[in-house]
Amino acid sequence: LCSLRIHRKTFLFHFRNLRWALGRHNTFLCYQVDRKEPASSALASQVLLETHLHAELCFLYWLHDYPVLFPSQHLHITWYVSWSPCCDCAEQVSAFLASHANVSLTIYAARLYYFWRTEYQEGLRKLQQEGARVRFKHCWENFVYPHDGRPLRPWKRLFNNCHFQANKLQKILQ
Repeated sequence: LCSLRIHRKTFLFHFRNLRWALGRHNTFLCYQVDRKEPASSALASQVLLETHLHAELCFLYWLHDYPVLFPSQHLHITWYVSWSPCCDCAEQVSAFLASHANVSLTIYAARLYYFWRTEYQEGLRKLQQEGARVRFKHCWENFVYPHDGRPLRPWKRLFNNCHFQANKLQKILQ
């Protein structure tokens, strides 16, 4: 867990929404935590998986240890991940959301992880049932090192791949 931004090339490699993303074995999780209080500030950081734990579980452990989780305070968490959660992480995140009614979660994923396997589809549905919203969106502005004002240039097949993944997700969540 670290609070640094990711490098442009790292972002472009790991968040590229390819249908078959060979060589991308780590999950990057960038997050923002918003408290529903007038004078509260948002926390923003990134998680790079470098341990035996998946990035989603690293975040949950961090959240339990960090003094932002109060039962009387509503938190909205936004994740920007390079892969959607695996079925085991989806199960644990769903259980966390079920036991913390004051927490809401939105997940923006660059790619669906093993979307053709039933148990991974069930994990995404379980997250949705517990109130998580799973969508696609990039996190260029907030989590990538300064890019000299250069906009994110769409890569080849970005929109086709986004449409493909969004359709797959819609079918899974129905």
